[in-house]
Amino acid sequence: MDPSDILSRVLQKVQSAADPRLSLRPFLGALDAPTHLLAFGKASLEMADEFLRVKGPLPGVVVCVPDRLDALAPDRAAAFGAAGIALLPADHPLATERNLEAAAAVRDLVASLAPADHLLVLISGGGSAHLTLPTPGVTLADLREVTLAIQRAGLSIAQLNAVRKHCEQLKGGRLAAMCPAERITCLVLSDVLGDPPDVISSGPFAPDPSTYADGLAVPHAAGAPNQRILDHLQQGARSQHIETPKPGSPVFARVRSTVIAGNSDIVAAAAGVVSAEGFALAPVRTLVHGEARELALRWAPDIRAAAGGTAFIFGGEWTVNASGSTGSGGPSQELALALACELAGTPFHALCYSTDGIDGPTDAAGAIVTGRTLADVEARGMIVRDFLSNHDSHTLLDRLGALIRTGPTGTNLNHIAVVLCGA
Repeated sequence: MDPSDILSRVLQKVQSAADPRLSLRPFLGALDAPTHLLAFGKASLEMADEFLRVKGPLPGVVVCVPDRLDALAPDRAAAFGAAGIALLPADHPLATERNLEAAAAVRDLVASLAPADHLLVLISGGGSAHLTLPTPGVTLADLREVTLAIQRAGLSIAQLNAVRKHCEQLKGGRLAAMCPAERITCLVLSDVLGDPPDVISSGPFAPDPSTYADGLAVPHAAGAPNQRILDHLQQGARSQHIETPKPGSPVFARVRSTVIAGNSDIVAAAAGVVSAEGFALAPVRTLVHGEARELALRWAPDIRAAAGGTAFIFGGEWTVNASGSTGSGGPSQELALALACELAGTPFHALCYSTDGIDGPTDAAGAIVTGRTLADVEARGMIVRDFLSNHDSHTLLDRLGALIRTGPTGTNLNHIAVVLCGA
């Protein structure tokens, strides 16, 4: 089979493995009857709708992506209304005023429950933005400024969330602490490597091992010394604010959390396709993190040395430090372009894909490149490294017709890269 066709099949299987409805369905059969529903994150609408279809109506709040809410079929919107579920739009990755309204509705729902209630919580990537509710003394503008700086600096999601947990009202186990219900069941689509419950959506129902002091170091590292946020974190580090609930707190005895899908699932799906096509799998690398271009440099020697018919699969969360650049792109596009540069002239095809369908602030989900990509660029009189230096992978790959455009998928299980050698 043509390697491009194989990578197309890989993409299809990866998308199925990340599908929020398919991931949720096996866990619904044994679920004890909840009394209220709460869902937030990029896949919230699909997960909540699947619950309604399989288990029936119950009241609650769903904080969802505006575009997906706008596209909701009228009969399904009516089903949510009949169940008494409020559908509230919220933005991502930067929160807006409507995020504050949605987060306040979540707070009010959770705080209103009775001890006899059973709250079902459906969590997916993007939940941190959806639950934005600043602590007194910190503004939405402050959080947006620091969040954007941390993201552009390429710092980890754990670092960003350490700030969020200590400058907001609902994160870092605080929702669990304010919930009177004696049973809380969380079903989670993980967008964080290793599936740490305290980092996924900033762990609103999970114990928080991070501290105000941990959060205090992050804005400085990102070059974002927002004074109100620094003042609040410094006050917390001096014990002037109450810390987030920690591991061992009795608050969490009522919480049962299950990760229903994560990056390992999409890696396994890709491995199944390439193995069925007769490729020999090199040791699969998961939990990969780091700058996209540096990863390409690190992987290139092994890929060049591999025999034809070998496949490499990498799963993880690569980043781009785009501070000071004017280009357009995202981590998966930059990884693809860097691989094309490092492996130029060798027989390979590579797929680099971000499962949410939105790779950086672009309309692409990633790209497919080959050993001929660099020659194609040079034939057009362009210089690849100029685009890499300006983090402008989207512009160049778009000109080459190499981009993957799936549209927003409604889920986020991080990134995957698949490289087919000798193809």
